[in-house]
Amino acid sequence: MGAGQTRVLTSTFLEEDAASSGRPLAAVLLNWTLPSLAARVWQRATLRICADGGANRLYDELRGPSHASDSVPMPHPHAIIGDLDSIRPEVAAYYRDAGVAITDLSHDQDSTDLQKCVEYAAAHGSRPQHIVAFGAHGGRLDHILSNLGCLYRYRHLNLVLVGEGNITRLVPRGRSVVRPHADLEGPACGLVPLAGPARASTQGLKWDMDDTEMRMGGLLSTSNILEAEEVVVESDSDLIWTVQCKG
Repeated sequence: MGAGQTRVLTSTFLEEDAASSGRPLAAVLLNWTLPSLAARVWQRATLRICADGGANRLYDELRGPSHASDSVPMPHPHAIIGDLDSIRPEVAAYYRDAGVAITDLSHDQDSTDLQKCVEYAAAHGSRPQHIVAFGAHGGRLDHILSNLGCLYRYRHLNLVLVGEGNITRLVPRGRSVVRPHADLEGPACGLVPLAGPARASTQGLKWDMDDTEMRMGGLLSTSNILEAEEVVVESDSDLIWTVQCKG
């Protein structure tokens, strides 16, 4: 592998308050089952966005009238955007009455609701250090593949996908150091070259690679195990990093 800048990928956004840390964080809720840690990240985010039916999830699972007595109130989203073909009328009315901006982008059928949310996050306020999309795994396979494709499309934006027991992000080609959150991530993990063959070396995994070629239809580093506080990855191509989510 050629010499170059090392990129450090941390998961501090899972626990720190984005406003007080000075590291802006955008949280996106998609229309799928939300993991338990979504609530804590949502409360601490500096920008909160619901993707269409994700507003139903917030209303039903985290914030609706049935949760009004919860000890920790859930903030409203700053925006609800998308095709608006999934949000229920009573949910739209609830948030509209609360002053939440609801934007119909159904005229754009060449981008998904997640893409619309990511681009909104990148264009509004301080550029977030991370954009975390909850509910990004599970359901239809074409939706999951599209969400994974967003990691490549927005490789410059630190997009992280969370859901169904997984936290997934892009490890760019070159040298990267991944620092998982010990309490919330692991031990199971994997590295997958979705965009084409890759040669990779790692340190910190139970089954490390040494300039090993991976490709779809060939060897993949799946069902691996974290064995160190940080994982060093060197690759000649972008890789998908996925790790078990405990929250």
